[in-house]
Amino acid sequence: MSIDPNYHTYDPNDPYNIPGWSAQNPLPGPDQPGQDPPAPFPPDIPVRTVTAVYMVEGGQPLPGSVLLQANGRYRDKATGELITPNARRIKVVNGRLTVDLPASDATQLDEPFLYSVHEVIPGGRKFMVNVPAAGTGELRLHDLVVDAPYKEIQPPRIYTLTTQTGGF
Repeated sequence: MSIDPNYHTYDPNDPYNIPGWSAQNPLPGPDQPGQDPPAPFPPDIPVRTVTAVYMVEGGQPLPGSVLLQANGRYRDKATGELITPNARRIKVVNGRLTVDLPASDATQLDEPFLYSVHEVIPGGRKFMVNVPAAGTGELRLHDLVVDAPYKEIQPPRIYTLTTQTGGF
């Protein structure tokens, strides 16, 4: 008996191991565009660009991805919009990561929140970050780490209708 080398593994460092993926909810994989563009963030909440570099000694880029999720719902004071967190998977391309995130301590929010970060790369870690509203320019992900207990990232919710079996 031989093992198919193309068979999907459940290695946590495998960038194709996407939490929440199913045939009914095919989340985009590496090099595949998303099905629908994400909805824009509320316009009055500042959005900051966060970057990271993932390299090994010698300058070789690490492959993988980073999972991000707000650790709770947050509400825009001005519009009353309630934003429910959902896991986002950001691919590390040539050892670099860039993502736009709403500031987690913006004064436009009812209360501040943190982001859970799970690095799905060789030697990756799990930690919490705060994205500050103050300042300009890009932020480095690893400079935003806060001393808070890590909150597990929940897979995206899949809403389905249950089918009835049996008679009418």
